[in-house]
Amino acid sequence: MDRSKLAEMLDRLRETLRDDLKTFARHPRSVGALIESRSGWLNRKFLGAASNLVEPFLVGMGFSIASLSEDAVEVTMPGFLRNQGEVGQIHNAALSALGEFAARIFWEHHLDLRRQELRASAVRLRVLARASGSMRGVFRFPVGEREAVLHALRARGSAETESTVSVYDTDGRLVAEVEVAWEFTRQLALGGV
Repeated sequence: MDRSKLAEMLDRLRETLRDDLKTFARHPRSVGALIESRSGWLNRKFLGAASNLVEPFLVGMGFSIASLSEDAVEVTMPGFLRNQGEVGQIHNAALSALGEFAARIFWEHHLDLRRQELRASAVRLRVLARASGSMRGVFRFPVGEREAVLHALRARGSAETESTVSVYDTDGRLVAEVEVAWEFTRQLALGGV
């Protein structure tokens, strides 16, 4: 291999590494894709910890990713005093944050965060029962429907969808539903990539 080809290859490698580092700095949770291939458990722990860097207002809420798969995510939230309102029940803002966080983790897991972004354009909470104690947010989205959203994003450069996260208490009772409207956009690649 001649020197010019080697130099060109090294330049491309440096540019790719620089782009990856920028992505990791902007979206620390994107490192999860690298960890996932080694350990699903470690990835779930990392995603929860990285969220403290990305969304510092969630620090202390105790979110933990219990499971993350191709079609579902489950996030737990303890019934800490920090998550409660005046009368000891879970505050509506904490329920909303749990729902938005669960859906965001799901979508970020399936996006290439170097080239795609998502933004919550609306969050709506429906409280169905008194929420006290630990909570569990569950979001399921069929693989076929997910792929349709991602195909629209790739084809048109943007897409929209809604996510409904069901929130259960420790007895398995449905206490709330959090609906999140998402807008997906594709970033233009620079440098002919």
